Amino acid sequence: MTFRTQIGYFVLLTAALAAPCMEWSFDGKEPLRSDDGRTVLTGSATVAKGAGITGDALRFDGKKDFLELALNDENRPRREMTLSFWIRPEAGCTEFPIVRSPRRDVVFNGSSGFYWFEAYTADGRQLYNGCAHPRRLKSGEWHHFALVYDQTGVATYLDGRPTGRADADKATGELRFSGVPWRIGGRLYESGGKASGFFRGLLDDFKVLPVAKHAFPEVEKIKRQQRLNAAGFRSNAELEQARRNAMAARFGKEAALLPFAVAGVSALDRLLPDDLFTGEIGAPVKFTAAANERENRQLLLLPYGGNNLPGVTVEVPGTLTGQDGKAVPFRFKVSRIEYAKLPKPSPFMYPLERIPDKLISGDTFDLPGDALAPLWLEVFVPAGTPGGVYRGALSVTAPGNPPLELPVEVKVWNFELPRRNIVPTLVNVWERDLQTYVPEGDAAGFVDLLDQYCTMLLEHRLNPVVLAHAGLVAPWVRKAVYPDYRVENGRVVANMEVFDRLVAKYRRMGLSKVAIGPHYNFDQTKLGGGDWWTNIRATQPEKVWSFIQTHAEEQGFLDDAVAYPIDEPEDNVEFINRVTGMLKRAAPQLPMLLTSGGANYPDPSIHGVDIWVPILHWTNPAQRKLEQAAGKPVWTYVCTGPNYPNPNLHSDTPPCGIRMLAVGAARFGYDGFLHWAANFNTYKNAPADEPNSFAAGEGTYIHADGSGRPVPTVRLKTLADGMEDWTMLLMLEERNPAAGAAIRKKLEALIPERKYDPARPVALKSPKEGSFHTFLDGEAFFPVYDQPELWLKLREEIGEALNN
Repeated sequence: MTFRTQIGYFVLLTAALAAPCMEWSFDGKEPLRSDDGRTVLTGSATVAKGAGITGDALRFDGKKDFLELALNDENRPRREMTLSFWIRPEAGCTEFPIVRSPRRDVVFNGSSGFYWFEAYTADGRQLYNGCAHPRRLKSGEWHHFALVYDQTGVATYLDGRPTGRADADKATGELRFSGVPWRIGGRLYESGGKASGFFRGLLDDFKVLPVAKHAFPEVEKIKRQQRLNAAGFRSNAELEQARRNAMAARFGKEAALLPFAVAGVSALDRLLPDDLFTGEIGAPVKFTAAANERENRQLLLLPYGGNNLPGVTVEVPGTLTGQDGKAVPFRFKVSRIEYAKLPKPSPFMYPLERIPDKLISGDTFDLPGDALAPLWLEVFVPAGTPGGVYRGALSVTAPGNPPLELPVEVKVWNFELPRRNIVPTLVNVWERDLQTYVPEGDAAGFVDLLDQYCTMLLEHRLNPVVLAHAGLVAPWVRKAVYPDYRVENGRVVANMEVFDRLVAKYRRMGLSKVAIGPHYNFDQTKLGGGDWWTNIRATQPEKVWSFIQTHAEEQGFLDDAVAYPIDEPEDNVEFINRVTGMLKRAAPQLPMLLTSGGANYPDPSIHGVDIWVPILHWTNPAQRKLEQAAGKPVWTYVCTGPNYPNPNLHSDTPPCGIRMLAVGAARFGYDGFLHWAANFNTYKNAPADEPNSFAAGEGTYIHADGSGRPVPTVRLKTLADGMEDWTMLLMLEERNPAAGAAIRKKLEALIPERKYDPARPVALKSPKEGSFHTFLDGEAFFPVYDQPELWLKLREEIGEALNN
């Protein structure tokens, strides 16, 4: 450290030490006076004796109570600050956190599901972000909030853990000081002479410190103890003894001597390594499914005493016994959930270090003693399985111990999900990355890899887009494998052999939509530069598309075929209409599909579109209904956005948010689903965190192993569960319209539509007037996120209605 640097550091340290540490315990005769006696809060709140985290707390009535903190040159935070407090909201209160400067020097407030945080630097820069809770914070529980300002930006913490961040482009300098007192607990907003934003509940341990504090181990310790206490335990030792007792009660006294306990957990509960599990121990693992359906659970093995437990084997049954005593085949599969590094969270999400992602199949597992390591258990009910209840057991064995036989029960409804995907979908396989795993010239190896990925999508009720990205692969792959449509000597030339073979195979497996034809976004018409439409015209597209329509008809899949020639042209109306007009002239029987990007589709200025695909939060709802009434389907999709708490496919989206992508699409009246990529950035020798570095892995829910073979994820399984939910709903509406309508009414109540004026105009390119601010309210999904069993109960009703 140089002498000049030493002097600068000394000046900063002196300034920090000179500013007081303002702390309020709210104990003693003057509860609004800081513990050092130098600063007094003004306003109204009631002392709640003995109700605090320690000692007394302040209670706000949610109607008129609020406090103000007056800052001055002596006590104001400057280059660093930690603002922290404990709150315990009462039932019905949704206004928290609870601090806001009327001049927005510092903002730290929101709701039980989402909060905003903001700080302004002295030179006028805004540091701003938001944070969505995976589930809404519960009333009646203590939560610790902290906002930290330092020279890198602003960070927030909940219950001692990081939750959000807004980075500065350069050193922040001092925090802005407007001289207006900060509001605490109420009157957070004022408009038209009216005040709003009042907190109802308890506040304790309020601090404004002149230093940046980024670790809160004392808070994490308190919260862990609170979770133990809420479950009825005083210590980890009591919790472990209760687990042993539960194991003995379920399986006999010898089970208490095993080095682990076992629990089944819903597939919609996200378990993180450092979570404290206090759920039920030893219960039978139960599934409910139709024939030709997959269902999923998590299996949690809990070693005692923090001891690692290597070499645990899990043996799954090949058959279960029906009520008639006969053995019936079922396909079980157990996998280890791999926790992947997440370089950057998706917008508004907690910056989790590791998230549950890949599913690594096996039968022997090493269990850490200091972290949760759940296993993924999947059952597939073969087509033709009769309805009924089937029972058996899976076996769990730790080295040197007798096996534990854990009961398994599968209730099979007396109906079968169709082989064919009745919910129309299209999902792109990122073929660019597959080619990196095969040597040049190995066309058969490339096709084999592609086939594995397409098959995996189909097995999970998603239709793959086959051989569409000709412009992204090496010339030898394009020439050997792709149709590579072109006109030579006035005739269309195309290599259809591989395409036709794969499509025929996949249609036998259930493929219900066949995307065919050039995809101009991924060939030289777009990638080569110049005017896009001029380049397309140069390829003689009318001849090409006429050939494609004739070929699809000859191969017998014209009824399922769709043209997907351009992607996300947004508001380029003239260009779109040229493409659609060309297609209508050349291939009038081939429906054209169009995705929106950042524009509100459908739009009446765009002509000739047969299948509209607006992104979930860029939809013109009134026009959607008009198009559907005219017989034109309207699908939806997601692509990096929208962000949680809206459903999406980010790798840090909680499982219920993944499943609600399909359920929500069904609820809001869409007719199908599209997604841009299942395996993006999974090329050979990609860095371990590369798939998750772009959009938090939103386009990567199938990974690749070292040889390029597909590896499924929790997200793929969860999305597939949602697609099966959607399938069942459509089946019910077709077979029993009255029952289907009744279920829809319950679904609409569960996930309400935002109230809006349907007469309000929605412009093609105007997000403030688009659907994000009309029918779609992300917080509407929180009731399901908070209690996934609400959806599972409704799914059960759908199944029982079909069963009867």
